[in-house]
Amino acid sequence: MNSQAEVQITGFSGRVWEKDLLDCGYRIALHKAEVELSPGNGFRFRFSMPEDGYAELDLFARSDSDWAAKDRESAFVRLYLNEAYNQDVILYYGSSQGVYTRLLGYLKEGDYEVYAEFRELESAPLVSRAWIDGVELRCVADSSPRSLIYRHTPLLYGRNLSHPYENRFTDTPLVLFYSVEGNEEKTVIEYQMMFSHEDEGTPAPLLMSKWGRTTDIEWMYRVELDAEGNVLEAVFQGEHHITTAFNGNYDLGGHPVLQSATTNGNFKDDITSDYRFMLPPAFHWKPEEEPREAVMSRFPFAYQVTGWEMERQQELEMPSQASSIALAHQRSYVFIQTSKRPLRDSDRESAPASKPGFNRREEDACVDVQLRLHGSEQWYSSCHYDLRLGDFRAAYEGAESHFSTTIKLSGEAVLEDIAEIRAVLLEGGADSMEVVGLCAFTLNEDNLPQFPGIRTDRVIKLTRLQPVGVLWAADKDMSGDEEHPVNDMVKHVVDELSSQDGES
Repeated sequence: MNSQAEVQITGFSGRVWEKDLLDCGYRIALHKAEVELSPGNGFRFRFSMPEDGYAELDLFARSDSDWAAKDRESAFVRLYLNEAYNQDVILYYGSSQGVYTRLLGYLKEGDYEVYAEFRELESAPLVSRAWIDGVELRCVADSSPRSLIYRHTPLLYGRNLSHPYENRFTDTPLVLFYSVEGNEEKTVIEYQMMFSHEDEGTPAPLLMSKWGRTTDIEWMYRVELDAEGNVLEAVFQGEHHITTAFNGNYDLGGHPVLQSATTNGNFKDDITSDYRFMLPPAFHWKPEEEPREAVMSRFPFAYQVTGWEMERQQELEMPSQASSIALAHQRSYVFIQTSKRPLRDSDRESAPASKPGFNRREEDACVDVQLRLHGSEQWYSSCHYDLRLGDFRAAYEGAESHFSTTIKLSGEAVLEDIAEIRAVLLEGGADSMEVVGLCAFTLNEDNLPQFPGIRTDRVIKLTRLQPVGVLWAADKDMSGDEEHPVNDMVKHVVDELSSQDGES
């Protein structure tokens, strides 16, 4: 391994690293301008672990790639730790600087060296170099309140179905996040991976209706622990979405090893590929407060990367037509996030969920979100008026009470053009549902979400006799019921992002 750039990282800043409002460990930072990676030219840096724990690396990098262009999709960078292969980084953000965060594994106290190597054969054919503008390394110590989450984070091998390094140009991993539930006797941690897309599964024209996104979000690995932290059960989402007992290996300091195995985002524990990633648990998802798509608002580059992949892989409808189910550019859609829960017919109280944030399927029903523009009486439907394509239904049918969808418009969607947004109870399932809260937004010219958008905490009740209810109207006060606060996506994230904007 040849190195043309070498730097020494020493000392700690003395500041704690804050993520999800928890103090997690130490931060050390390095900014090294324009270190070029090309065949034969690498980047080497050293660091010291002050105590046993998990090493997390931010790689500030760019390349002469373009995720929207065939054969220029990305650069492939391999990381070595103390001369041993650690993992790979797919530079999918092109010539703009991206922050690629990787978990290097569990390390003992001591000195370490990382080497970053450009891999010409694994990179896109027309990509010949990359640049590292800086690195930042953090230590999440054993004493950190998040160490338990880090301990069981999966190491993921890349998919190799149509190409040995398939994630170099399609369905690449973007963000790993997790949820936690439990009591004094046991804790269950579930890890979910967001990929840039899924090559199969829900048909592309229905993705925006059914999920409100073209990324693929899949639960990956779930572990149940006793009060002492011992593993009681470990499972993963296997082929055909079957929950499968984990019988695989552990690596990089005790992390379970899985592989991306199918074109619709399922996994296996017998490894057949030779490239891998370990993304850190970047976001604590709370299903009782927000939809899974909330992670995309915390990491908005996901909208850009999946949009570029759609431009390259799909024939997008141009200009977009609201009456067509064809997939169009993301800027033609109004993004919707809301929640629904079944009501008991007897007393009209919310039916208790099987677990927080989830509805019992036998008590659930689908809801269509519709909007009307100023000066028009036409309503545009999120699910194209309950469209069915074979076994696929355009309406959201998932178990989570909080969900996302989109409403397609002709041309570019403009939030100020919206006069009214309503919810409609669809056929089948429960006879009465409660719809709580709304966040509606569009993407700007950079394909990033524009906040604060439209938001309300209004609560409406839908029944078979009264299946339509107004969630928001431009000319009315649609404030909600204080007993039913708006979900976290609407109430907290927007304020959080606005606060960050004010600090920048």
